[in-house]
Amino acid sequence: MQKAVEYIARSAGKLMLEAQKDGTNVHKKEGVGNYVTDCDRATQAFLQKELANVLPQAVFVGEEEGGDVYRPDGYCWIVDPIDGTANFIRSMGYSAVSIGLVRDGKPELGVVHNPFSGEMYSAMRGEGATLNGYPIRVSDRRLKEAIVTFGATSYRKDVTDRMFRTLRSLFDNCEDLRQLGAASLDICRVAAGKLDAFLELRLSPWDYAAGMCVLLEAGGRITTAEGESVRFDTETSVLAANAACYEEALAVCLGER
Repeated sequence: MQKAVEYIARSAGKLMLEAQKDGTNVHKKEGVGNYVTDCDRATQAFLQKELANVLPQAVFVGEEEGGDVYRPDGYCWIVDPIDGTANFIRSMGYSAVSIGLVRDGKPELGVVHNPFSGEMYSAMRGEGATLNGYPIRVSDRRLKEAIVTFGATSYRKDVTDRMFRTLRSLFDNCEDLRQLGAASLDICRVAAGKLDAFLELRLSPWDYAAGMCVLLEAGGRITTAEGESVRFDTETSVLAANAACYEEALAVCLGER
């Protein structure tokens, strides 16, 4: 199944490459900096059809309209057809197809593909994580040596003040900060040891379901910014980090450092 999903993700990535070359209509959604393109919608329709052939009994939850409602029992695909749409419409090369499979509320499979860089992150529960077929592992850097990436959640101004207070504290305790604009890729890059921690105070399940599986299989940790278990039925905060700096990063999020 994992190889089949990787193939589907690669095919979806080709749709993104074609749309980037030929152009696609852009539409505004609610909030600042929140977009959807015709390519998002076409890619989701393609993924919904193809993934149904892989696992017919699974429900399909996608960012765009036309999916199912999440259920905590059985199999559930949780998909973002283009994570990093704002990057995509600006041709920044940092966007991804994100395909997560959850079974009975636990991450079962994760595939995140950036067609612009060729990165294919992939994992199945209990089988480890890979980047383009090679095993990956989180770094062992402590927070003072860490590069922390984050999402500012520009379309959720209710968390802005808290976010920037936390970022200031993180900045004082880590090596440096980055904002890259695609949570699924950020989490996977933590999994690969390219980055050391990721924080965002409001994300939807399709932003992290696939990356969560990759990170856990690479030896990382992921919870809410309050240290609670991440859920798949609602928006939530997300703190993802290597095992060496997770506790320190959580202490910053909790205002303890």
